[in-house]
Amino acid sequence: MSTTAETTGIKQFNNYLAQHAASSKASKISDAYFHVNVVADAYTRGYADGESSAQKALMDVLLQKAKEQFVEKANQVYLSAKATISHLKANNYRVERIYINIFHKSPKVIVAMEDSLLLSDEFVEFAYPKIHELQCSFQSLFNSTLDLSLISVTDLDEDLLAKDGFDYSETL
Repeated sequence: MSTTAETTGIKQFNNYLAQHAASSKASKISDAYFHVNVVADAYTRGYADGESSAQKALMDVLLQKAKEQFVEKANQVYLSAKATISHLKANNYRVERIYINIFHKSPKVIVAMEDSLLLSDEFVEFAYPKIHELQCSFQSLFNSTLDLSLISVTDLDEDLLAKDGFDYSETL
């Protein structure tokens, strides 16, 4: 057998297959047999559909977990702010207002108070150890920092705070 005849025969057979590919995919020889092209297409389609379905299910799970973690983190920010306030009130220190920004990479809480308190050494020695404790606790829970600051209520511009992402505030 010559090489030319083989090449011609293979080319000829491949041409035949290409011409009849459409009819061979759709036809069955018997009820128990499907052409290899039909099986391959079904496998490919099933695999792609399954992969797409699995990706969507995975994305849904990941989004749900991210939402739950965000809510948990936001709640802990609020609870930390309230714990700070409770600690201060236990020693009769008055807090005017809190501002919270939970949408920052590191959540932020501003506790607004009277100027005179912020200048008192006794107040500073009482307040900051508790704030540090809450920040360390937050860090260990979320591997993220919590910026918890005390600030004077005098000349505080709430519009600028809102523009900086402090959308939640509470008067106490």
